[in-house]
Amino acid sequence: MKPWRLSRLDRYILFKFLGTYALFLSLIMLIAIVFDISQKVDNFMSQGADFKHIIGDYYVNFVAEYGTTFTGLIVFLSTIFFTGRMADRTEIAAILTSGVSFRRLLYPYFLGASLLFLGTAYLSHFVIPETTGKRQDFEDRFVKDEIEPSRPINIHRQIAPGHYVFVETWSPERLGGYHFTYEVMSDSKLTEKLTADFMRFDTIRRAWRLENWNHRVINGASEQTLHQGRTLDTNFSFGPEIFSADARQTSRMNSPELLEFLQQERLSGSEAISKHLLVWHRRTAHPFAIFILVLIAVSVATEKRRGGIGAKIAFGLLLVVAYIFVMQVSGTFISSPYISPWLAAWIPNFLFAGLGMYLYLRAAK
Repeated sequence: MKPWRLSRLDRYILFKFLGTYALFLSLIMLIAIVFDISQKVDNFMSQGADFKHIIGDYYVNFVAEYGTTFTGLIVFLSTIFFTGRMADRTEIAAILTSGVSFRRLLYPYFLGASLLFLGTAYLSHFVIPETTGKRQDFEDRFVKDEIEPSRPINIHRQIAPGHYVFVETWSPERLGGYHFTYEVMSDSKLTEKLTADFMRFDTIRRAWRLENWNHRVINGASEQTLHQGRTLDTNFSFGPEIFSADARQTSRMNSPELLEFLQQERLSGSEAISKHLLVWHRRTAHPFAIFILVLIAVSVATEKRRGGIGAKIAFGLLLVVAYIFVMQVSGTFISSPYISPWLAAWIPNFLFAGLGMYLYLRAAK
């Protein structure tokens, strides 16, 4: 069997694939920016945001984040558009009647999809978390009204085998907690206990400050050592995120940081572990959807339909709405004990992969 090489036809389709995607991405992001500006221009002016920060800190990161998140859907629409035009001009019919099989026709499409998948997956795992953080910081400063963060209460965490922490009330805006306890257990026996009326994390020195603290070391049944004081600066193996981490915070972590954080969450027995795992799995599931949506788009666009390309785009928009709906609904499935975060993240891909295979087999005939 001869190795597959890029023919003139492959290059023609590939350039159209990437070029139309770039055009659609630019148009959709431009429209999104216009709508976003119309909603936030009053906040920008009242909060004193200058043009440099609006563009550099917000809209550059806005385009990077949402362009990456919705790459699969943008590829889907752009593929339907240019393939539908080729079909209307009988280019697809000419290609197929020349002896090129429908499966062979898909090669340049999937080559382009592979390039976009690799780029989008890299951005999702390593770049977008940083841009998300910058965009959120800008919104917190210039867009959102001041809202009092919710205060978690009665937080228990295991930070290492035999090491447990407890905070009665956690204040996210102060990065501080009231009535803090740190216990060390050995062979189911308490060997060390540190308590404080208040603890606070110093973001500059990356250290904790304890107020009105007591440190008790239990060496035996009757031998104990007690130390106490007004203030104590110390380092722990955990940061403030273990007390109030949510999807917003984990979305700012790149994948190596998120994996490390997930290990800590599993150890601590956090009830929010499913939400954090969903964030992790979606970073691969969403880019992978490019392959499935390209298969559906080509299968739909190459068929002859009444209404021409307009009917194909309308049908494509209907599928886009359906995909977004399933994607949003699947995120709620993690509350079920029978559906893992991995499955919840991949359910839209599984469902639309089945639809894609059906449309492909019908179009291949």
